[in-house]
Amino acid sequence: MKRIISNNFINDLENGVLRNILKYVKSDTTLAMEIRKDGINIYYRGGSLLKIKEVGENQYNGYFDKNYIKTENNQSVVVECIPRIDNLSKANKLIDYIPKIKQQMDLWMKVEMPDGGEREYKHIVAKENNYGLIGKESDYFIGDIEYRGCLNNYLFDMIGVKWAVDNDNSENLDLALFKMYYGDKHLKTLEEVLSDLNNMIEFLYDEKSLSLLKDDLKEIYKAKTILGLLYPYEELKIGFSDKIEIVYIFGNQSNENNNLKNILIGIKNSKQYEEISKIADIKIAKSSFMGYGLYEKNMMNLDYAINML
Repeated sequence: MKRIISNNFINDLENGVLRNILKYVKSDTTLAMEIRKDGINIYYRGGSLLKIKEVGENQYNGYFDKNYIKTENNQSVVVECIPRIDNLSKANKLIDYIPKIKQQMDLWMKVEMPDGGEREYKHIVAKENNYGLIGKESDYFIGDIEYRGCLNNYLFDMIGVKWAVDNDNSENLDLALFKMYYGDKHLKTLEEVLSDLNNMIEFLYDEKSLSLLKDDLKEIYKAKTILGLLYPYEELKIGFSDKIEIVYIFGNQSNENNNLKNILIGIKNSKQYEEISKIADIKIAKSSFMGYGLYEKNMMNLDYAINML
């Protein structure tokens, strides 16, 4: 089964008709490109700004989510931005729409997500750990946000690899699966968190699905390194160890709110935790001086996190 974009698509992003789109995304730190089964998604503030799908050999369509249009002038952004992109001129025209689309998304988010929302902070975590000097020095890389792939509904907010900065072996990396809860109001009840753990257990014990996820990550990592979207910014193949980490990121949780501590205690005492601990390590991410860089030394086990609260 075809899992990600074709070699033709990668070549067009690297050197062909889409090369200026890739260059634009790499030059704009507010944007992130994610690779899908038959196309790419360009994200802005955690929302899908633009989808580009392959519709023929060296031919592509660009799509914008019309649900972000909040102004009375609904013609201000073309929903199917540019059909049949098959030359640089059409691709450049698509680029011209991006600032206007970003403005529409800003207006939508001001009304619908005034605090930025969880999706925006997933985007920030991915950007900080994948690009620039911080990305080069962090111990985790994010391969995809809200991955669906072999899942009917995504279980993980982000998927990636644990690659310690002092580890030179790219063929023996740990799988890293992330859950994020940003702000007190987005923190679920213990019952919901345990139900989520049940779903994770079911997935992780399904060897076929787990293998497909790892295969997808290998292909995503290869494509992103070819395109210069991930360190070391040149083609790299990765492989996996048998180890799995499930990393919880609790962003901006109030110290005066005991809900998080009670949930962590509930997880620790649950049969779900006992079961999932047989196949994966649960970690709680701690920030590095207010940043979103993910470092091995800042990963806490449940006992440590509970005692800290």
